[in-house]
Amino acid sequence: MIYNHLIRPILYKIPADTIHPIVAGGGELIAKIPLIGPALSNYYRVDNPALRVQLFGINFPNPIGLSAGFDKDGRYLDFAHTFGFGFSEIGSITGEAYAGNPKPWTRRLVKNQALVINYGLKSEGAEKIYSRLRNKKPFLPFGISVAKTNRVDCVGEKAIADYVKVFKTFKDIGSYYTINLSCPNTADGTPFSEPETLKRLLMEIDKARTEIHSSKPIFLKINPDLEKTKIDQIIELCHRFNIQGLVISNLIKDHQKAKTYLKYPEEYNPSWPGGLSGLAVRQISTECIRYVYQKTQGSIKIIGCGGVFTGDDAYEKIKAGASLIELITGFIFNGPATIRKINLRLLKLLKQDGLTNISQAVGQE
Repeated sequence: MIYNHLIRPILYKIPADTIHPIVAGGGELIAKIPLIGPALSNYYRVDNPALRVQLFGINFPNPIGLSAGFDKDGRYLDFAHTFGFGFSEIGSITGEAYAGNPKPWTRRLVKNQALVINYGLKSEGAEKIYSRLRNKKPFLPFGISVAKTNRVDCVGEKAIADYVKVFKTFKDIGSYYTINLSCPNTADGTPFSEPETLKRLLMEIDKARTEIHSSKPIFLKINPDLEKTKIDQIIELCHRFNIQGLVISNLIKDHQKAKTYLKYPEEYNPSWPGGLSGLAVRQISTECIRYVYQKTQGSIKIIGCGGVFTGDDAYEKIKAGASLIELITGFIFNGPATIRKINLRLLKLLKQDGLTNISQAVGQE
């Protein structure tokens, strides 16, 4: 209540592009202060065996992760632990540095509890981020979100080589990879969500995996509004190239379609560049999760993302088929106690359903 009625209105007077590094950097700084950091962590973290998830040999203390996009350059690893998350995802990281699209990068749709995101894969580049992370000892598992540099000449084989560069650079860092196929804010759209180009990319990723002897699981991040025929083809390629999971989903990139998901469409201008996150994505991403889970009978593991604000939102996606959940926008709108509230609610929902661990709820609609 204090956050919603006192702190948030003050923060919203500051442009979103300005406030993000202040809040993230401030949270990271507080996390490192003796006594204060651990005290905050002890309050926000919900440590209960019923919430623990083991997936691909990785131990997640709870199923709620901080999704890629919050910590693009690996600066805020302790932030996620302090505020109760069970894991985080760094990036997306690109082969070369890119300063991002022209500002604004973020627009708030306050009534809709949504954001329009247009960073355009802003990144300090693989080598610099690797140098920052190589000696870190994080509290939580974290993934590396891999993307290609957003330059007009980084297409085709150059783009594939850019993905592979990031993949190889982080061979010893991170618990898993996410290959970001679906950023809607790049110069050439999202060509690697097309099955034929994806096949070429995965062939090279598979070669690189063999070359560096990597056993880390790989997820692909897809859009929520892909046609079912394309989703089916992506699933087939996942099986063919031993891709263990999908992150469902990224932002809604179809501007006209995005407007139909908003409760207050007048707040949104379809001419704004970027993709839509927040409550508007909740239904369409859950439908996509459900489709993939039922299609694969759980053989492809799913990280559910999109429109998660409450424990009920998270549980809905888990019961639709997600093994883990990621969020950013819900945390931005609901404040630092968001993950604590979600995890406490999950415990109540598990008890209501007579379950002893969150993994038992996966796909059990």
